[in-house]
Amino acid sequence: LDTVDPHSVHPLHLSFDIDALDPPLCPSTGTPVIGGLTMREGLYACEYIYHSGRLRSMDLVEVNGLLGDDRDVQTTALSALAMIRAATGDERTATKTFPTNSHVGSSTDWTS
Repeated sequence: LDTVDPHSVHPLHLSFDIDALDPPLCPSTGTPVIGGLTMREGLYACEYIYHSGRLRSMDLVEVNGLLGDDRDVQTTALSALAMIRAATGDERTATKTFPTNSHVGSSTDWTS
């Protein structure tokens, strides 16, 4: 951000393509990216933008509920929700880190 706006004066729009995440985090997308971002990396990017205080709008794209089974769709939707929540200031804690019913691990639920 310092490179494109060194005086930190311009508002930001975040356009997040869910398929930037590694496929196990978003199986219901049309263009999976093997070796994509981890959940931690995606959340960090969204949190970083939030903490700039300049986020004014966001879109999250490439979620396709017609691809995969119900579990795939739910995993993708929960990953998308986690990105939106991070971008809008919902802080991660030790008890709220990743959707419980995803293909990639366990922890607690971001939907609460």
